[in-house]
Amino acid sequence: MDFINYCDQNRILLAILPPHSTYTLQPLDVVLFKPLSTAYSKVLSTFLYTTQGLSSIKIGDFYHTFWKAWVATFTKPAILKSFEATGIVPLNPYPVVDRFTSNTPEAESDTSLPSALTEDDWVKIAALVRSAVKDKDSDESKKLSQTLHRITVENDLLHHENQGLRDALQAKEKRKKKRKKKGKPLLPGDYHGGAVFWSPYRVKRAREELRLKERNKRQQELQKAEMAEPRHANKLYKEKIAQEKREARAAAKVVREKERAEAAKQKAELAAEKQR
Repeated sequence: MDFINYCDQNRILLAILPPHSTYTLQPLDVVLFKPLSTAYSKVLSTFLYTTQGLSSIKIGDFYHTFWKAWVATFTKPAILKSFEATGIVPLNPYPVVDRFTSNTPEAESDTSLPSALTEDDWVKIAALVRSAVKDKDSDESKKLSQTLHRITVENDLLHHENQGLRDALQAKEKRKKKRKKKGKPLLPGDYHGGAVFWSPYRVKRAREELRLKERNKRQQELQKAEMAEPRHANKLYKEKIAQEKREARAAAKVVREKERAEAAKQKAELAAEKQR
């Protein structure tokens, strides 16, 4: 929230892009970075040509060489074009959406070609072999027929096995996604695919929601403190009672030891009198 507040205070409209999408949504990536790389390579080539290869590129040469490429690339028309190409200004989603809309022409079928036969259509393959081989009863013809049949069956089995492995992998990936912890959105019901545009109204709502969460948190902490105070007093009372019991047991032990010592002394005195 600190970064969002900084953008709002400095009149910056913040747009958060989904992961792995900058190559289609980020104006710099779409329009400017490639020309910048080309211009920088051209400046370096010119530098090496001018110095005839006698002077290598040093760290101190980076700024002025890069600055030439930057000035040549980051012009006002190019910057405006980059925002238009990504549909930001003017706001238009179609330049991005159209990149992912592929017009796949329908495949033309030609039944006269062997490639039109499906791999698992053994009946057509067997008919093709019979029409192509003159001596259908020869050992070579039978061996060819058996080989094609075996290859077709093996291919069919591999296809089913591959499909089963794909299904198992997809199920595993789904379980992983379910186990992943999702970050809690700042706004209630604010679930999206990663793209967020932080308009001033959205920032205001987020601040109000954050203040509400902080107030609820303080109230919960206060309730915990109020509940903990009686428990603490009860704990001190129990400790005091336990200490008094320990002291009473210790005092009783001292009295018993004195009584035993006094009894032993009297017993010894009686025994001494009898001996006299």
